[in-house]
Formats: sequence, C-alpha cells, structure tokens
Amino acid sequence: MKKITAIILILFTLSCSNVETSAKPDNLFDQDKMAAIITDLYIIEGAISSNRTAYIEKGVQPSSYLFEKYTMDSISFQENLNYYTDRVEDYVLIMQKVQDNLKVLQDSVSSRQERFNKEQENLVPKSTVEKGKKKEKVKNIEEEL
Repeated sequence: MKKITAIILILFTLSCSNVETSAKPDNLFDQDKMAAIITDLYIIEGAISSNRTAYIEKGVQPSSYLFEKYTMDSISFQENLNYYTDRVEDYVLIMQKVQDNLKVLQDSVSSRQERFNKEQENLVPKSTVEKGKKKEKVKNIEEEL
C-alpha cells in the first residue's frame, strides 16, 4: 500500500512539473497599465449590467473603447491577460491595484453625491418648504369649510 501511494505521489508531482505558462508578449503591458485596463473593464461591465438594453439599442461596443483608449487590440490584451494570470503573484498585485482604483472612484463618487445633496438642500430654503406646507394646510381647511 505504501509503494502504491508513493508511486501515485511521484507521478502526480511529475505531471504537475511540466505546466506550460504563457510566453511573454511582444508588447507586454506594465502592471499599472494592466490594472487601469481591468479597472475600466470592470466599470464598463458594471454599467452594461445595470442597463443592458440601452447598450444593445445604441450599438455601443465597450471593447472598442478600451482598445482605442489603450492603443491595443484584442490579441495583445488576451496575451497580456494570460501572461499575468499564469504568474499569480503579479496578478494578485494587479488585482490589488484594481481594487484600490475602484475604491478611489467610489470615494470620489460618494463625495460628489454628498456635495450635490447639500447643494440641493441649499437651493430650497427650509422656510419656503415649511411655508408651502402651511399654505397647503390652510387650503385643505378652507376646502373642508
């Protein structure tokens, strides 16, 4: 039994040693560029998932936007993605940068939303709103009489 277990363990170890990794692309993106691309990809995918029919009706092609913005094609993107996913340590660093980028964007949107809400509150003075409510009450009382 011990011999069979040892043989299986050796075969398993040897079979995993020849795992092929992706070759380094001719146009290798640095980690920051790859993180920026994936960040934009996540944002686009989120926007599409929230309103898919609008994107379909308008014929928007989000991939072409990314390809133009980063001056790349689908093959170079796929080669770079394969390269980094085969190198787990690098990929983890890239994904941490993506997470940091998304957090910065989320904080920015939250602060803008808070400022917008405060500006909206300041546009309509509370006294005007209260006067309007009092006028409505007076009208309702007059109507009842």
